[in-house]
Amino acid sequence: MGRTPDSATMLDTNTLNMILREPLGVIGQIVPWNFPFLMGAWKLAPALVAGNTVVFKPSSSTSLSILELARLIDEAGILPPGVLNVITGSGSKSGSYLLKADVDKLAFTGSTEVGRSIALAAAEKIIPATLEFGGKSANVFFDDADPEVAVNGVEMGILFNQGQVCSAGSRIFIQEKVLDDFMNRLTDSFNDVRVGDPLDPQTQMGAQINETQLKKILGYVEIGAAEGAKVAVGGQRYTEGALAQGAFMQPTLMVGNNDMRVAQEEIFGPVGVVIPFKDEDEVVDMANNSPYGLGGGVFSRSLERAIRVATRVRTGRVWVNQYNAFPAGAPFGGYKESGIGRETHKMILDTYQQTKNILVNLSGAPAGLPYAK
Repeated sequence: MGRTPDSATMLDTNTLNMILREPLGVIGQIVPWNFPFLMGAWKLAPALVAGNTVVFKPSSSTSLSILELARLIDEAGILPPGVLNVITGSGSKSGSYLLKADVDKLAFTGSTEVGRSIALAAAEKIIPATLEFGGKSANVFFDDADPEVAVNGVEMGILFNQGQVCSAGSRIFIQEKVLDDFMNRLTDSFNDVRVGDPLDPQTQMGAQINETQLKKILGYVEIGAAEGAKVAVGGQRYTEGALAQGAFMQPTLMVGNNDMRVAQEEIFGPVGVVIPFKDEDEVVDMANNSPYGLGGGVFSRSLERAIRVATRVRTGRVWVNQYNAFPAGAPFGGYKESGIGRETHKMILDTYQQTKNILVNLSGAPAGLPYAK
């Protein structure tokens, strides 16, 4: 770990231009509870490869996952002592302490509300920050979309990980020409989702993280109903059988409009808001009418139209005829209130290093002051 030579070139016959990459130093990283191992990998790998040391703060709801990861790393003996450090505890205590600590960069994934405090802390220290916040992503379905692929796209968009995904396709835009038929297919599909024990291989959707999150989701269903949204399927917690003992939410679809709170605020649960649209221009306008810009999807047999829409939507990632795929090597991050910076791509290494330029005079002669003798 240390300085990494980037390039050395001749600017002219007498000047050698050297560019070095140097570690920033100590990196403070804070991650949420929804993907603890994945978030650990996304954050730790580039910071360590770039030569830094890390103080890592997991969510208090999923600390054991990161502690086990740290134990395995320590057991493998791949890092010198003190390079990777994990602190646990609540965000209000341990998280706040880390923001005040003497670190050289902050990296955060979580809600926009908390993320603002991270950004302010970095600004006060005048240090860089990588910030990945929430989203209210538009998942767009045109009338020529393959029905089977489209239904799967809705499910993967809003039911994957129980909807507890920052890039969840929670705004489901369906072209009016196919709205009724598509809704019938979705209703049948959502009713058939196997909800249950996540350790059962047959389970398709498990429980929410805790009772507090479930109550928040149910509260948004009530808000949507008060705004005039219609619950097309689901809308309640499970109250019978084994599922009544846990924080299990029914896969839910509401039909509303883009101005409703349920279409503008992040719910972070398996609740999608269906919004009809007439044509391409209208759906692009509605998709962009959001404070967020993290993910999005376009489903159409016309790749020309799908890519055209994808380029017009102001969001960091757009899936075409698929949703919630996270391959390595593809940059992930947001526009607007969804954050700053990109992860899961080699470009993230630049944010964990300083660039040093060394200019060498090879002529052996003094340059002299810029005036004629």
